Order: sequence, then C-alpha cells, then structure tokens
Amino acid sequence: MHDVLKKAAFAAIAGSLALAAGYAEAIRTYNTWSSNESPNGNYILTIAGVGDVFNWNLTVDPWNAEALGLFVDLGDVDIPIPASVPLTNVVPAGEVVVYATDTTSGDCGNGCNSSGNDFSLSSLGVGDWELVFRLAENGYDGIQTFSWTTPDFGLDEAYFGVVGIRAQQLCPAGTTLPGTGCNDSDKAWGNPVPITPAPDPNGVPEPGVLMLLGAGLIGLTALRRRRT
Repeated sequence: MHDVLKKAAFAAIAGSLALAAGYAEAIRTYNTWSSNESPNGNYILTIAGVGDVFNWNLTVDPWNAEALGLFVDLGDVDIPIPASVPLTNVVPAGEVVVYATDTTSGDCGNGCNSSGNDFSLSSLGVGDWELVFRLAENGYDGIQTFSWTTPDFGLDEAYFGVVGIRAQQLCPAGTTLPGTGCNDSDKAWGNPVPITPAPDPNGVPEPGVLMLLGAGLIGLTALRRRRT
C-alpha cells in the first residue's frame, strides 16, 4: 500500500508539471478566408510554437478543396534559403517541401501560383512571402490534411501575418471530396485569429495545476508522517 500511495503522489506531481509546461504552447489559427471563388475552401491552418519549433497543420474540413501551395508572411525578417530549412514529421511523407523563401514571386511550383489582382502582395500589404510551401502534386492527390514541423527561426506566433492558399479540386456548393464535379481552383487569403495570451509558465498556475500539485504534496506528507 505504501508503494501504491507513493507512486500516486509522484504521478500527481508529474501531471501538474506536465500541465504547467503545456500552457507555454501558443497556437496561431487561420480559419476565415477571402477568395476569388464562392464558396472557397474550408481551410483550417494551425501553427503551434513548441520549444524551438513550429508544428504546422493544414486541413480542409468539410473537405471541399485540396491545397496545393501555402504562402506565409512573417513580417520583415530573413529566412534561410529553402535547402537550409529542415522539414521533419511530414505527413503524408514527402508531400510538403519548402519551395521558396523571402520571395516576391507568386510561384509555388508546377501548376501552382498566386497570380491575381486580389492576391497580389501590394493588395495584401505584404512586402514578400517569407515561406512558400508546395503541397503534393498538380492534380488530385486525395490528401485532406498536411502536417509538418519547421524550426521557429527565432520567432514567435506574433510574427504571423497574412497567409495565402492556392488550391485545386475546389468543389461546388454542397459537394465534398472525393465526390465528382470538384474541378475548380481557389486562391484564398486570410489573417490569423487574434491570439489569446498563453498563461505565463513562470506566473500563477491554473487551478487544475495547483490541485494536482497539492494532491501530490499532501500524499508525500502523509507518507512521511506514517514513517515517523
């Protein structure tokens, strides 16, 4: 029984520390878009800053388009050349590449571009695209969700500005992939959802963290008293 109580106490303390660490993560979300099409794709882009990396996830839900290119504005910062930007945790494997960095071009590879009056850098108030990702191949690939990890380049979530998406296989209203008739394309752009500041990990912990930590400490104190 003594060992069981001891393990439970340490588990409570470990859980509280894990929760506290989780509060340091900040997530940037894009889910509202302007487009040259109506309806546009149901894109949901999240970028989670964890440690010294950004974890990216781009999905389309409901699945009415397939993303082909992603353009990212990070402000007036310098990003290494594409070959020097490591990508890890790519899912599906091999289907995401860094196509360009620090570019004013709207090119994102074969059959992929952001050309159009509404999607121009000047109309969006963007100096250049710090990151351009190519997603899969031209034509339908049957991929609803892409995820990958990059370095954070010494930046945080506050640097994220306008994001643009080039998509193919855009469906008409009321239709989703892999249905038929999804033969249009989409050029959409949007700004991030305002950030809700993450609690300071060095500040006052959340009540749940305090309860777990308190339970663990009480358990350890009770064990010490039983020993004496």
